[in-house]
Amino acid sequence: MKRFLLLCLGLTAFVNAKPSLQVDSDRIEAGQTFNLQFIVPIQELPQNRGALRLETRNNFKLLGLDSADQVMRPDMDDIFNSFFGGGGRAYKARVYSFKIKAPKKTGTQDLGTLTWMINGEANTISSKIPVSVQRSYNDDALAVSLTPSKKSIYEGEQFSVTLSLHTFEHFQGGLQATDMSTGNDFIVHRNDLSNLDFKPVEGARREMKASAKYAWLSPTKSGTLQIPSFKFKYTKLGEPKIVEEKKQMGGMSFSSRSVKQESIETETSTAPLSITVLPLPTEGKPADFSGMVGNYSFSANFDRTNLKVGEALTLAISIKGDGTPGTITDPKLPDFSEFRSVPPENSINKKVKGNKVITSKDIKVFLYPKKKGTFEIPAITYSWFNPAKKKYEAASAGPWTIEVEKSDAPAEPVYQAPISAGTGTSAPVVQKQEIEFLGSDIRFIHPITDKSESSAPHRSVLFWVLFAAAIPFYLIANFAITRNRKRNSNTALVRKGKANKLLKEKFANARTALKNGDGKAFFAALENGLIDYLSNLTNVEFKGMTRPQMKQELSKRGVKEETIEAINSWLEKCSFVRFAPVTASTEEQSQMLADVEKLCESLEKLK
Repeated sequence: MKRFLLLCLGLTAFVNAKPSLQVDSDRIEAGQTFNLQFIVPIQELPQNRGALRLETRNNFKLLGLDSADQVMRPDMDDIFNSFFGGGGRAYKARVYSFKIKAPKKTGTQDLGTLTWMINGEANTISSKIPVSVQRSYNDDALAVSLTPSKKSIYEGEQFSVTLSLHTFEHFQGGLQATDMSTGNDFIVHRNDLSNLDFKPVEGARREMKASAKYAWLSPTKSGTLQIPSFKFKYTKLGEPKIVEEKKQMGGMSFSSRSVKQESIETETSTAPLSITVLPLPTEGKPADFSGMVGNYSFSANFDRTNLKVGEALTLAISIKGDGTPGTITDPKLPDFSEFRSVPPENSINKKVKGNKVITSKDIKVFLYPKKKGTFEIPAITYSWFNPAKKKYEAASAGPWTIEVEKSDAPAEPVYQAPISAGTGTSAPVVQKQEIEFLGSDIRFIHPITDKSESSAPHRSVLFWVLFAAAIPFYLIANFAITRNRKRNSNTALVRKGKANKLLKEKFANARTALKNGDGKAFFAALENGLIDYLSNLTNVEFKGMTRPQMKQELSKRGVKEETIEAINSWLEKCSFVRFAPVTASTEEQSQMLADVEKLCESLEKLK
């Protein structure tokens, strides 16, 4: 049934005229042609009429104009109205057909203005012609796009990409992301898109839109880099088809026709993004440039400047900035050769604040003075490149003067008096006064008898047997103690020793998340567990590495190529499922956990 858009009552040349505007199709599809018809009864045509003029807008294109006289038959609405005194009869009319191409944009839009020259004056037939444009059933029912916050950036600078989704009226759901990899040239912090908020599109009630920042990225090299296409699959309603069916009833056969639309599973993808990455300028580059690009803050201070030998001195360093997500380089520290030190404590945190990911790093360096004295600690400087200002910046803290005094603690006794036989009490330590007293008198010395000679323990064979037997035990105990001290002082060995224990804790967290149905926490535990396990086994921080850097590091350590590919595949899978709008089933997650545990078992001999 043809749809009437407007009942034109604006013609002043005739009173009883019933000209109208209508389109020749029930559905106007984006990018397709249709006819806008202006229908005027023959008896109502003005005598002194001129040309019709259609001024289009909103990307509607006028392709041509034809006119013909036709007999207009009443439709069902007119027949119904005839029962209540209406017309409902056929009449002859002049039909002006404007051939128009619809725009790509969907929704209700204003086609333009129609005017007619009558008696030398321009009469407005319609100043606004609303037309509803819809997506073709043959076109995608889902449009997805990636939009970068910047297309030209510096190497190491942070930028974000926004993922937008637009569903049309023939979209039926079943949305699944099949590939959302950002490539190997970026360090990435992904956003959680599990709760995308779809909202109706203004002017198109059957269409929905949603958009969110998908990730924050930082390029690892300069040049023209590309973010690959994101791929999705979903279900849509196909093109209407006329289906003819043959039936039999009462010994008679007949055929019937019906219009059917089938559900179709299809795919769509975003266009790949090209990002121009500029190298950092060499002019004004500090000698101790940290490698960070962004806006940073730096502070460092000692917890005290006066202490005693044996006490600890703590240097606290704090760095914060919006550069590479999750990565901050260490500052160059002064020479601490006058102090005994232990491995520093590092902590890195990421937090989305505003439109950027802010990474903060806290470092604690513990120092123990070797001797008393006054020590001058030079200033510590940290530098970075600020892309907003296009120049290098630096911040410094210090210098410091450290005063170390001699400790008041009593020295440890070098000799402990032996325990007296039979009494269980220690013999008194000989004092200086007693030595002087003994020197002022002559004491009688008893002659050594045969009995005393025979009771001397060192003259016994059993004594030397026991003494000889104690030597191996002493050497073994001394070796074990030395080895344990060396092992505890070796950070790499300590980390490797704790690797399996920490991995079991991650897997326990994964099982808990699986039991609670928390897919996000499950895949986070798997991903972090695998990365931390590699870091603990090798004493190399894999967190923050790109995939090529990780592959190169594992290859250097003799890991087989198939194992490296398996690690890379699992990390990509965990990252993808963790941040995609969909998740895996409970059975699939259980199988994934078992596969990752098996993979980690094959890495136990990694050095």
